[in-house]
Amino acid sequence: MLFIMLFLMAVLLSVPDGISAQDTADLPAGVLVDSALPRQNAVFVEMFGATLNLFGINYERTFRDNLHFRVGASRLTYVDEITYEETGEDISIKLHTVPFSVTRSFFSGIRQLEVGAGITLFHFDFWGGPYDVGYNDIELGNRFFGLALTTTVGYRLSLENYLFRIGLHPLYMFPIHNEISGFFEELDDRGVLDFRDIIDPRGFVIIPGVSFGRRF
Repeated sequence: MLFIMLFLMAVLLSVPDGISAQDTADLPAGVLVDSALPRQNAVFVEMFGATLNLFGINYERTFRDNLHFRVGASRLTYVDEITYEETGEDISIKLHTVPFSVTRSFFSGIRQLEVGAGITLFHFDFWGGPYDVGYNDIELGNRFFGLALTTTVGYRLSLENYLFRIGLHPLYMFPIHNEISGFFEELDDRGVLDFRDIIDPRGFVIIPGVSFGRRF
């Protein structure tokens, strides 16, 4: 993933800055260059990053050309059937996130450094079973809701009509409510394993992120 990010940054740095002064001088009088028009809104897709998910849809509003407010949402649902001794049981995984962030871009031109901070709300469900293990039926269940305090350090490419970002997102996650059930709860009660320490997404992590979208 790091190699891909470095490769993309190298490619993006080779993109020209747009219309030059000589190009605008050759235009007829009274023609307004489109690149001079403000682009204060953007809709983009983000993969990982502050979205904390495979991908999410986001809206961004820009103020003073360098201050960016973002809100988004993501949803991932996975349902599969696990067969045990010709008995099919469903396993369900659901992840919902709502990221909020404020970032600031530095340097003029289409290529900029972007830094900022935000909060991402997340809700995770994992349920499965009951499974017949030969001597007892067991269930697996874990549900939690939490917050992630996010930061952003990345590269921002703002073209006339399009937007591209790539960067790193150091963040700290902690659960607000955690609920375990079934076999997880039984092992936790016995003191065999503390599943809250294993399953809970808490602590400091760094997640790479890529986003691209349309400015208008």
